[in-house]
Amino acid sequence: MCIAGTASFGSCSDYLDVSSELTDNLTIDGVFENSSYTKRWHGNIFNCIIEYSKNASSADAMSNPWSAISGELVCNFARNIMVTGYTPANAGYHRWATQYQYIRQALIFLERVHPIGDASSGSSRLSEQDVLRMKDEAKFLIAYSYFTLLELYGSVPLVTDVASPEDQGIDYARAPMDDIINYIDGLLVEVIAADNLAATIRTSTGTYNTGEMVRPTKVTAYALRAKLWVYAASKLFNGGFPEGLSIENRDGTRLFPDYDANKWQIAKQRLEDFLNFAHANGHKLHEEFYTSGPNANELNPHESVYQVFQKYNDEIIWATAYNDYSNPNNQERRSNPVNLYASPTNFANICISQESVDAFFMNNGTAIYDAGSGYHEDGFTTVSNPTHVNNHADENIYNMYANREPRFYAAVSYNGKSWHIHANEHNNPNGIFYQWFGRGKPSGIAGGENWPRSGYLFYKFKNRRIAQGITSINVAGAPGTPFTVYTSWARPSILFRLADFYLYYAEVLNEIDPSDPRIIEYIDKVRDRAGISGYANMQATGVKTGVIGNKEAQFKAIVQERHVELLGEGQRWFDMRRWMICDPIPTNQIDKGGVDGDITRISGMYMNGFDNIPYKLSDGSNTTTKPLGDPDSYYQRTSLENRRWAKEYYWYPVPQNEINKSRGHLLVQNPLWPVVIEAME
Repeated sequence: MCIAGTASFGSCSDYLDVSSELTDNLTIDGVFENSSYTKRWHGNIFNCIIEYSKNASSADAMSNPWSAISGELVCNFARNIMVTGYTPANAGYHRWATQYQYIRQALIFLERVHPIGDASSGSSRLSEQDVLRMKDEAKFLIAYSYFTLLELYGSVPLVTDVASPEDQGIDYARAPMDDIINYIDGLLVEVIAADNLAATIRTSTGTYNTGEMVRPTKVTAYALRAKLWVYAASKLFNGGFPEGLSIENRDGTRLFPDYDANKWQIAKQRLEDFLNFAHANGHKLHEEFYTSGPNANELNPHESVYQVFQKYNDEIIWATAYNDYSNPNNQERRSNPVNLYASPTNFANICISQESVDAFFMNNGTAIYDAGSGYHEDGFTTVSNPTHVNNHADENIYNMYANREPRFYAAVSYNGKSWHIHANEHNNPNGIFYQWFGRGKPSGIAGGENWPRSGYLFYKFKNRRIAQGITSINVAGAPGTPFTVYTSWARPSILFRLADFYLYYAEVLNEIDPSDPRIIEYIDKVRDRAGISGYANMQATGVKTGVIGNKEAQFKAIVQERHVELLGEGQRWFDMRRWMICDPIPTNQIDKGGVDGDITRISGMYMNGFDNIPYKLSDGSNTTTKPLGDPDSYYQRTSLENRRWAKEYYWYPVPQNEINKSRGHLLVQNPLWPVVIEAME
């Protein structure tokens, strides 16, 4: 209700250029004397929420371009911004004006909302308890909006009053970063202490009040507070960017703080506050179990890592209902093979980079370049496809994709992988649909740029009963078992989930005391659910040693685990920046396996190359094939983009139009970005 409740009032172009909040025939007093209008005003504030599940060519500032910009995914729009670079004047994906608009809306709400009617007023009533809850939700959303500004820009103006739209002299200086952090923290403390929000949408019987999933709860407030302090303690935010330490306002106020080791202790305490509250209210990592056969009642990791995104579950701390199966510009359609359905058209251009493919572990828990991992690229094999309804065995699969962990098969569409449901759904007379991406193959290079440039497609989040554009309702599943298919699926769009915070906790503990056994305990919780051996077990069995207790090795383990576990969830761009690991790395120093964040390296398979499997064309002839090692072979790592990275990119630039509006008076630019002041008429 809230996320969809966009107000009908004329919107502000941004906070500093306000003309009117209202239409001509509705006064602000009229809004707050009417419960329906008041709720709509309140509902519009929820549009400040960033939809990180939206990875697509339609991604914008309020969704998730960051997975592609970071290089974990490969999409055309990200190539444009990262190959040519950006400036304060042309950088896309700004949140600045948008979030200040919603902050203003929330401040007006807090100033004016009041109870309306009494017990006899029926549905037109707005009770005192309603008002208290809505006010705390507004406070939470102000805190959240400031956090989304903080994580992108660092220090920003701290606006706590409602200025007059007619004031032509509106100009705000940026507040010191510590002031922003403390302001956000103070709002969240108020919300938690007031106890007007539900503890969680999880009920005591283990069900979920999903009709209100987007509304903040106490566990959501605890989570945001914990995440805030993890960021506050991290290198970029905590004195680790020397060029930022000299940035001052016009009055000499410093904006970026010196290093403060105590922030790690605060982050630890805030994470423990959150984890204790979440666990006490029934939150835990989502797990699925085999229901029959020799593994009955044992963990089913393939289903676990799949189902966590398909239904509301105990791992979810906060989510919205966003997903879109019909829009051809959105994630679901743009990650389907181009030839999968006769109709509607697929654009097949949300891909995974080779760097992300290499980051996934082997099924024994080792990284692909670890000694004894069993990883090799010297031939082809048969791979049991756990994403297929019949657990179909795929033949002629490159050894690169064999014996990988469950999260790999849940996230990556690779050459030769069969689709998850039977192919009468795909106009395939052979009953199975395969994705073949090599030159001349039907899932490969297509018209324009709407094809998988990296040789992979993004498979994570897909519901395996979806058959878009198909009218039949049942197809063959396991022998003798009907299998219902759908054209859409109401999966939650997860904003916060427990696995993310387990890895934050391990990271913070590692900074404080690398010998703390909870570091490996919490990394291994995530790995255990994913069905791979944890570091404690690998140490005990001698499979992999030298990680436990070693600060640098544990940090790299956390970096790689976050890359794999959170792939496509919009976190890696912010992780790499706060860790400050984006800088180019000499080729002979690359830490392979996707650990380092060198943002200039984006590669994939050779899409102009031929694979090893003949394919019969419509004229009866076969496609060309090439063996491994041939210069025209599909199976070779190929650079896709020569991306730019400049040190100033660690902080996103303050939008040039905001600098212009300040006319050089109060608003200053982020470190290393050029300072240009163009007076606006």
